[in-house]
Amino acid sequence: MMAALPFWALALIIGFVPVRALEIIDYFVAHAVLSASILGASMIFSLLIIYFLYSMRFITKRIDRLSDYARKMSPEQTTADLSIRYRLRWVLVIWLILLGINALLFGLPDSFNGIFAEDIPLFAYFFFIFASFLWLYCYSMLEIYRAGKLPLQLTPFTEDRTLGLKPFGTTSLKLVSVYAVFPIVVTVLGQINIVLDAPGGMTVQLAPLRASDIIFVTGLVLVGIGLFFLPLLSIHRRLREAKRTELGWVNSQYTAIVRKLKELMASGRGDEHRDERRALADDLTMVRQLQSDVLRIQAWPFDLGVITRLGTLLVLPPFLGVFARILILTFLHI
Repeated sequence: MMAALPFWALALIIGFVPVRALEIIDYFVAHAVLSASILGASMIFSLLIIYFLYSMRFITKRIDRLSDYARKMSPEQTTADLSIRYRLRWVLVIWLILLGINALLFGLPDSFNGIFAEDIPLFAYFFFIFASFLWLYCYSMLEIYRAGKLPLQLTPFTEDRTLGLKPFGTTSLKLVSVYAVFPIVVTVLGQINIVLDAPGGMTVQLAPLRASDIIFVTGLVLVGIGLFFLPLLSIHRRLREAKRTELGWVNSQYTAIVRKLKELMASGRGDEHRDERRALADDLTMVRQLQSDVLRIQAWPFDLGVITRLGTLLVLPPFLGVFARILILTFLHI
């Protein structure tokens, strides 16, 4: 029955039903005062979960598209399976690691009721969905790395400075763009406290700046940067090898032409071989142009604009959020 539902319906069910149920259980078991409104707890968690579900579908489609592109570039039309596989065992490992990190940074409740008072089951469910997202994300990075090691037929450097490998860098950037939303949301939520005032009121307060929050967000940003570059290492090596090969061939031609020209000039009969000198000069100009073209082969499958977008998406928003909070604490003492 669940499989027959459209994806948006499944996303709504997974995002809203368990979250709301766990919040109600936490409230009744712990007899706690509502510490966050529908916008502060259930709604935010639900929206993030729905976002992760749609992101996982987006990642799967991007990797399938990249796999098709890699097969087209392969002279052997390889049938290597680059599809993403969901491994529950590894998802559970990542989930336990996330829970452990959260416990180290923020501590554990002192009592059984404290587990429900602090919404630990709700956080555990959220981290499980997040662990599934991280597994899919990391596995997609591995697939990009594997695809880069396939026997690809590279595009000539005269047509493309990335030798046809730019889609790998583009895919990696798009996946990082998906991941970048989470550090941004964590930064924003770390700056405010949303408290429900009965009956029906809501108060938004600035939260204290905690070192654990900064460490957590910084870790998320560093993970995102690493996951952008690491899968492209195989592409980086391919580009360097291709550049070294092409440059070796061009340099050998350049050396041979210069040697012939020097021998002709050293013979003292340059005027008698004017046509040959002119031909050598033309060849030398052509080879130098080829050498210049080869040197423009990029070492990575992206340009400076991609790095700028990466910094704008992943690094700048969390940095600005923390910096703004420091300014508020320093000058307004709020």
